[in-house]
Amino acid sequence: MPKYDEIKVGLATPDLHDKVQIALENIPADQKKVEASYLRNPALTRKRFKPFANLLNDLSRYRGQNDKKIDLLIFPEVSIPYDWESMIVAGARKHDIGVICGLEHRVNRKNEALNEVLAALPYKAQNHHKECISIRRMKRRYSPEESFVLENEKLEVPKKNSQFYQLIRWRGASFAVYNCYESASIEDRSIFKGKVDFIVATEFNKDVNYFSNIVESAARDLHCCVIQVNDSQFGDSRVVSSSESEKMNPLRIKGGENLTFLTMRLDLKGLRNHQRKGYGLQKDSEDFKPTPPGFKDADVKARIQLGGAGAV
Repeated sequence: MPKYDEIKVGLATPDLHDKVQIALENIPADQKKVEASYLRNPALTRKRFKPFANLLNDLSRYRGQNDKKIDLLIFPEVSIPYDWESMIVAGARKHDIGVICGLEHRVNRKNEALNEVLAALPYKAQNHHKECISIRRMKRRYSPEESFVLENEKLEVPKKNSQFYQLIRWRGASFAVYNCYESASIEDRSIFKGKVDFIVATEFNKDVNYFSNIVESAARDLHCCVIQVNDSQFGDSRVVSSSESEKMNPLRIKGGENLTFLTMRLDLKGLRNHQRKGYGLQKDSEDFKPTPPGFKDADVKARIQLGGAGAV
């Protein structure tokens, strides 16, 4: 079974202990731009970057219910040029919005095409200055189709990837990120059972029916929210909850040529308070299904303590 690293960021100010407001980015990934990146000629024009900068500005001014700002913005797989990492991190720090995005392929000196996911997570340092940590992780499992395309472009797919998955504890929220085909592995998903409030699945995949079944299974097997963000031309970007079927997909989107977003608030405290109870008090809940077998109380308590969200 794969291992994971635990990364703690901004726990001195656990302001996400109650609810987290997320924004799903609905954006069409341009196949020509994806190709240009692994052919070492990424599209880095000012015209391309301007909508992203405008988006962060818009989100920083957005206010949802109860005057709650956006906490976390999520993009699909291979949607952001890797050369923009420093600008994404600077924007996340300036606007105090976490950003998770799939980076376009980066070709290293070994002629390997690296598919990486980036998490730019702002926090307040001890001197109260705004800071932002940049966390990159290389994709552990390339899909057969992705490998086929890269290899026929005379590029190498990394054969040995020793990087672990990451359990991220950020300002009171606990989550993990899967990069597309990684989430298809039962073993890889199961390592975070009980340890996360939600998982993020960044995707660039046209097989929406297959991955629809995966994310719904993951939501119930791990008993957490799953945030799936796919390229808008393929669609099925959504939030999946461990709830009854009629409440399982509280947010879902497909289509559109412009860079837009949809938002939703995840009830972290409500989820944890449900999970700490026994089956007798869970079975009649209108919000969540009972926790699955083997769900450890200690993992729930750890998330409650790190998030600062006591039981009600």
